[in-house]
Amino acid sequence: MKTRIIRTIYGLAILAVVISLGVCPVKAGNVDFYSDAIIRPGEVYDIVSVYDTPPVPTIVHMFGGKIRTLKTYDSSSANIHDGQISESINIYNLSTVNIHGGNIDLIYFAVSDLGTLNIYGGELCVDNAPYFSESSTVNIYGYDFSYDGVRHLTGFLADGSSFIFSELSPSRYSHMNLIVIPEPITILLFSLGSSLIRKRR
Repeated sequence: MKTRIIRTIYGLAILAVVISLGVCPVKAGNVDFYSDAIIRPGEVYDIVSVYDTPPVPTIVHMFGGKIRTLKTYDSSSANIHDGQISESINIYNLSTVNIHGGNIDLIYFAVSDLGTLNIYGGELCVDNAPYFSESSTVNIYGYDFSYDGVRHLTGFLADGSSFIFSELSPSRYSHMNLIVIPEPITILLFSLGSSLIRKRR
Protein backbone atom coordinates (compact mmCIF):
# COMPACT_ATOMS: atom_id res chain seq x y z
CA MET A 1 0.00 0.00 0.00
CA LYS A 2 2.82 2.40 0.94
CA THR A 3 4.62 1.56 -2.30
CA ARG A 4 1.52 2.41 -4.33
CA ILE A 5 1.16 5.78 -2.54
CA ILE A 6 4.82 6.61 -3.11
CA ARG A 7 4.54 5.70 -6.81
CA THR A 8 1.43 7.86 -7.12
CA ILE A 9 3.22 10.83 -5.49
CA TYR A 10 6.25 10.40 -7.76
CA GLY A 11 3.98 10.10 -10.80
CA LEU A 12 2.11 13.28 -9.88
CA ALA A 13 5.40 15.13 -9.29
CA ILE A 14 6.73 14.07 -12.71
CA LEU A 15 3.44 15.08 -14.35
CA ALA A 16 3.59 18.50 -12.65
CA VAL A 17 7.15 19.05 -13.94
CA VAL A 18 6.18 18.05 -17.50
CA ILE A 19 3.13 20.35 -17.46
CA SER A 20 5.15 23.27 -16.08
CA LEU A 21 7.79 22.78 -18.79
CA GLY A 22 5.06 22.86 -21.42
CA VAL A 23 3.65 26.12 -20.03
CA CYS A 24 6.98 27.93 -19.79
CA PRO A 25 7.60 30.29 -22.72
CA VAL A 26 10.01 29.18 -25.41
CA LYS A 27 12.71 31.82 -25.25
CA ALA A 28 14.91 32.72 -28.17
CA GLY A 29 17.09 35.63 -29.16
CA ASN A 30 16.74 36.40 -32.83
CA VAL A 31 15.01 34.25 -35.42
CA ASP A 32 15.07 34.42 -39.24
CA PHE A 33 12.20 32.84 -41.17
CA TYR A 34 12.86 31.80 -44.78
CA SER A 35 9.71 29.67 -45.13
CA ASP A 36 6.13 29.83 -43.88
CA ALA A 37 5.87 29.79 -40.10
CA ILE A 38 3.54 30.35 -37.15
CA ILE A 39 4.37 32.24 -33.96
CA ARG A 40 2.33 30.71 -31.15
CA PRO A 41 1.32 31.75 -27.62
CA GLY A 42 4.21 31.40 -25.18
CA GLU A 43 6.96 32.02 -27.75
CA VAL A 44 9.23 34.97 -26.97
CA TYR A 45 11.59 36.53 -29.51
CA ASP A 46 13.86 39.55 -29.53
CA ILE A 47 14.07 40.23 -33.30
CA VAL A 48 12.01 38.34 -35.89
CA SER A 49 13.13 38.77 -39.51
CA VAL A 50 11.09 37.38 -42.42
CA TYR A 51 12.72 36.70 -45.81
CA ASP A 52 11.66 35.01 -49.04
CA THR A 53 13.22 31.88 -50.43
CA PRO A 54 12.87 32.82 -54.13
CA PRO A 55 10.71 32.30 -56.03
CA VAL A 56 8.38 31.52 -53.09
CA PRO A 57 7.34 34.38 -50.80
CA THR A 58 7.31 33.61 -47.09
CA ILE A 59 4.19 34.10 -44.96
CA VAL A 60 4.39 34.25 -41.16
CA HIS A 61 1.26 34.21 -38.98
CA MET A 62 1.46 35.49 -35.41
CA PHE A 63 -1.27 34.00 -33.17
CA GLY A 64 0.34 34.93 -29.86
CA GLY A 65 3.68 35.26 -28.16
CA LYS A 66 5.90 38.30 -27.71
CA ILE A 67 8.24 40.02 -30.15
CA ARG A 68 10.38 43.07 -29.51
CA THR A 69 11.09 43.93 -33.17
CA LEU A 70 9.53 42.61 -36.39
CA LYS A 71 11.33 43.08 -39.73
CA THR A 72 10.00 41.96 -43.12
CA TYR A 73 12.00 41.83 -46.36
CA ASP A 74 11.70 40.87 -50.04
CA SER A 75 8.03 40.15 -50.89
CA SER A 76 7.28 38.33 -47.64
CA SER A 77 4.28 39.04 -45.44
CA ALA A 78 3.48 38.90 -41.74
CA ASN A 79 -0.10 38.59 -40.48
CA ILE A 80 -0.53 39.62 -36.86
CA HIS A 81 -3.68 38.14 -35.30
CA ASP A 82 -2.73 38.20 -31.61
CA GLY A 83 0.26 38.55 -29.32
CA GLN A 84 2.47 41.51 -28.50
CA ILE A 85 5.03 43.59 -30.38
CA SER A 86 6.71 45.95 -27.93
CA GLU A 87 9.24 48.13 -29.76
CA SER A 88 9.25 48.39 -33.55
CA ILE A 89 7.97 47.16 -36.90
CA ASN A 90 10.18 47.67 -39.97
CA ILE A 91 8.80 46.88 -43.44
CA TYR A 92 11.31 46.76 -46.33
CA ASN A 93 11.39 46.05 -50.07
CA LEU A 94 8.02 44.72 -51.35
CA SER A 95 6.95 43.12 -48.09
CA THR A 96 3.59 43.50 -46.35
CA VAL A 97 2.44 43.54 -42.73
CA ASN A 98 -1.26 43.04 -41.93
CA ILE A 99 -2.34 43.85 -38.38
CA HIS A 100 -5.66 42.21 -37.43
CA GLY A 101 -5.24 42.07 -33.66
CA GLY A 102 -2.81 41.88 -30.79
CA ASN A 103 -1.15 44.47 -28.59
CA ILE A 104 1.04 46.66 -30.79
CA ASP A 105 2.70 49.28 -28.58
CA LEU A 106 5.56 50.72 -30.61
CA ILE A 107 8.40 53.13 -30.07
CA TYR A 108 9.27 53.12 -33.78
CA PHE A 109 7.41 52.28 -36.98
CA ALA A 110 8.87 52.33 -40.51
CA VAL A 111 7.47 51.42 -43.92
CA SER A 112 10.30 51.69 -46.43
CA ASP A 113 10.81 51.09 -50.14
CA LEU A 114 7.61 49.65 -51.71
CA GLY A 115 6.42 48.12 -48.45
CA THR A 116 2.75 47.92 -47.48
CA LEU A 117 1.10 48.22 -44.08
CA ASN A 118 -2.57 47.33 -43.56
CA ILE A 119 -4.13 47.96 -40.14
CA TYR A 120 -7.54 46.37 -39.44
CA GLY A 121 -7.58 45.91 -35.68
CA GLY A 122 -5.72 45.35 -32.45
CA GLU A 123 -4.61 47.61 -29.64
CA LEU A 124 -2.35 50.03 -31.51
CA CYS A 125 -0.21 52.81 -30.05
CA VAL A 126 2.76 54.43 -31.81
CA ASP A 127 4.70 56.81 -29.54
CA ASN A 128 7.20 58.42 -31.91
CA ALA A 129 7.01 59.79 -35.42
CA PRO A 130 6.62 56.91 -37.89
CA TYR A 131 8.62 56.82 -41.11
CA PHE A 132 6.85 56.22 -44.44
CA SER A 133 8.79 56.31 -47.70
CA GLU A 134 7.22 58.08 -50.67
CA SER A 135 6.72 54.76 -52.47
CA SER A 136 5.22 52.88 -49.50
CA THR A 137 1.52 52.22 -48.85
CA VAL A 138 -0.15 52.65 -45.46
CA ASN A 139 -3.84 51.73 -45.14
CA ILE A 140 -5.85 52.10 -41.93
CA TYR A 141 -9.34 50.58 -41.95
CA GLY A 142 -11.67 52.14 -39.39
CA TYR A 143 -13.94 55.04 -38.52
CA ASP A 144 -14.18 58.27 -36.50
CA PHE A 145 -10.67 59.33 -37.56
CA SER A 146 -9.48 62.58 -35.99
CA TYR A 147 -6.22 64.41 -36.72
CA ASP A 148 -5.32 67.52 -34.75
CA GLY A 149 -3.27 68.92 -37.66
CA VAL A 150 -0.02 68.82 -35.72
CA ARG A 151 0.72 65.55 -33.95
CA HIS A 152 -1.99 63.06 -33.07
CA LEU A 153 -4.16 60.77 -35.19
CA THR A 154 -6.83 58.89 -33.27
CA GLY A 155 -9.88 56.83 -34.14
CA PHE A 156 -11.29 53.34 -34.14
CA LEU A 157 -10.13 50.38 -36.18
CA ALA A 158 -12.36 47.95 -38.08
CA ASP A 159 -12.60 45.65 -35.05
CA GLY A 160 -13.85 48.53 -32.87
CA SER A 161 -10.64 49.07 -30.89
CA SER A 162 -9.23 52.57 -30.47
CA PHE A 163 -5.78 53.61 -31.68
CA ILE A 164 -3.37 56.52 -31.51
CA PHE A 165 -0.44 57.65 -33.65
CA SER A 166 1.65 60.25 -31.80
CA GLU A 167 4.13 62.73 -33.29
CA LEU A 168 2.54 62.35 -36.73
CA SER A 169 3.59 65.28 -38.92
CA PRO A 170 1.18 66.64 -41.58
CA SER A 171 3.40 65.25 -44.36
CA ARG A 172 3.31 61.76 -42.86
CA TYR A 173 -0.41 62.05 -42.17
CA SER A 174 -1.09 63.00 -45.80
CA HIS A 175 0.71 59.85 -46.93
CA MET A 176 -1.70 57.56 -45.06
CA ASN A 177 -4.87 56.13 -46.59
CA LEU A 178 -7.68 56.30 -44.03
CA ILE A 179 -10.32 53.89 -45.32
CA VAL A 180 -13.62 54.59 -43.60
CA ILE A 181 -15.82 51.59 -42.88
CA PRO A 182 -19.19 51.51 -41.10
CA GLU A 183 -19.11 51.30 -37.31
CA PRO A 184 -19.78 47.79 -35.92
CA ILE A 185 -23.14 48.92 -34.47
CA THR A 186 -24.15 50.27 -37.90
CA ILE A 187 -23.28 46.94 -39.52
CA LEU A 188 -25.27 45.11 -36.82
CA LEU A 189 -28.33 47.34 -37.30
CA PHE A 190 -28.10 46.95 -41.08
CA SER A 191 -27.91 43.15 -40.74
CA LEU A 192 -30.91 43.09 -38.39
CA GLY A 193 -32.88 45.33 -40.75
CA SER A 194 -32.05 43.12 -43.71
CA SER A 195 -33.13 39.97 -41.86
CA LEU A 196 -36.45 41.58 -40.83
CA ILE A 197 -37.16 42.62 -44.43
CA ARG A 198 -36.51 39.06 -45.63
CA LYS A 199 -38.84 37.62 -43.00
CA ARG A 200 -41.66 39.94 -44.03
CA ARG A 201 -41.34 38.82 -47.63
